[in-house]
Amino acid sequence: MRKQFIFDPQKETATAYLTRMSPILGALRNDGASVANQQLVSSIGSEEQKEIENEMCKAFEKTICTETRRVIKMTPGKLDDYEDDYKNELRIDILKEIHKFNNPAYLEGTQTYSIDAFVRARTRGVTKKIIGMKRERKEYQMKRESHVKKIMAALHMENGSTVFKVEDIFKNQHLANDSMELSMDQIWDVMAAMEDASYLEDLTDYEANYKEKKFDSVEQQEIIKEFMKDMSAYPEYEMYIYRQSLRLRLDETTNKEIACDRRLIDMCKAAPEACDKVIYERIVIERPKSGIAPNSEFEEYVSTKYIETTYRRIDRNIRSAFVKKSLDETDMLAILNHLINM
Repeated sequence: MRKQFIFDPQKETATAYLTRMSPILGALRNDGASVANQQLVSSIGSEEQKEIENEMCKAFEKTICTETRRVIKMTPGKLDDYEDDYKNELRIDILKEIHKFNNPAYLEGTQTYSIDAFVRARTRGVTKKIIGMKRERKEYQMKRESHVKKIMAALHMENGSTVFKVEDIFKNQHLANDSMELSMDQIWDVMAAMEDASYLEDLTDYEANYKEKKFDSVEQQEIIKEFMKDMSAYPEYEMYIYRQSLRLRLDETTNKEIACDRRLIDMCKAAPEACDKVIYERIVIERPKSGIAPNSEFEEYVSTKYIETTYRRIDRNIRSAFVKKSLDETDMLAILNHLINM
């Protein structure tokens, strides 16, 4: 494999490397997108492509390990013996779509994503797969369960139902908003399995609590919705600072890099109470940790002290609100994930 395709963390961040390589791999996988150097793409054979894919996966490894530990921590005693299986399934899932990471062919507008957000978006599906593996459930059975749960959740939202008959599920399959259609016998089998003791023992924060009829996914969305109403009290530029600080801290990005964010600068300029936070002087970022080039120069930026104090103030208030509202760890993580991925 050519040197230019090798990931060297001493010279380039994982985010910058993957952002640079994803369009090349996308072109190799025939995603229809064009790249600046078609001659380079044409010169890459199948063996070198495999080496590139493996090299790109290495750049995700740190986050894969971190996310695996996070999921296992959120499901105490349920996935402890499946850590290696979880990592492997997550690697496989990421490899399938690794060419989409910050690839312009797949992005909407100018928004890009952190490595953490890219990996975390795939943990839900992997978690369900590992749970199925543990329970010796086949993939089609897991999909049927998901189909039935979505119908239950939709009915609960519509009329507050907490007890369901097979007929209710059968007649309202359109509410699942998927392409699956089950017979009444198949629905009965799914609901019987969901009442099984071994199934209930293995429920995690990623699945609806069918036994107690809590419908966590629906309730959690309501909790997030209510919490975000409180967040509307903060000016847009302050919430942007907080979200960027949360998101970019995951990639160990510095406040100096956040300070040079063009969107943040423009928002602060437009707000009378924040325009004095914009500093008009030359600044150089010699060793960036995000996707910008080394030794990048900027003529204006937002005060890094202001960014840090704003982040700490909002973070302190949010965590205080968690305590006052008596939210559990799962709800807290769901809210933080929502903020990161907005």
